[in-house]
Amino acid sequence: MMRYTHVIWDIDNTMLDTEEELMCALIQALREKYGVERSRAELWFAMVMPAKETVRHLGIPEEDQEEVRRRWNQLTYTFRDRVTIFPGVEEAMTRLRDAGVGLGVVTARTREAYRRDMVPLGLGKYFETVVCADDTQRPKPDPEPVERFCALTGAAKDQVLMIGDSASDMKCCRAAGIHGALALWGKGADPSLPADYHFHTPTEAVEAVLGPER
Repeated sequence: MMRYTHVIWDIDNTMLDTEEELMCALIQALREKYGVERSRAELWFAMVMPAKETVRHLGIPEEDQEEVRRRWNQLTYTFRDRVTIFPGVEEAMTRLRDAGVGLGVVTARTREAYRRDMVPLGLGKYFETVVCADDTQRPKPDPEPVERFCALTGAAKDQVLMIGDSASDMKCCRAAGIHGALALWGKGADPSLPADYHFHTPTEAVEAVLGPER
């Protein structure tokens, strides 16, 4: 029996390997603004932290934060060819969709940034409902994006599973009253984070929803 009727996916470091895109763009944005060279080791936290938190964590003056964040986003277009789909993700989407599971996205990306990577890679076709940063007043970890998803789909919260890679994702799940699964196949996800599930592969996610393949 199907355990969940709806599955929500995060994008960065969950469906898409965007490390090259995000890191290269952030390094260049900081170089342009401040003339400094920051290493990937110094910036690893940007992979699992929302952009607003990242610029604060970097110690960027408050008056510069919006400018740096906007330039960082603009520069991701330069490196978009480095984005790839994690192995097994598209197969998982196909199995879930074919089984009748409602698939959706809840992301801190703007809708423009969602379309930039998801549509060219062919993943947009899987999702009936997409909630982006533009659609809510309060982003993850606030429950508002998940609550909007449930309102749009009519999904019962006990029938919704969200898969993400960060503490922000799991806090959002708990606050919204849905189950959360930590995707450990990406880079930088902390396996010690509390979650209802810890998945090492997308196949494990499918089996948690549909049961083991026979």
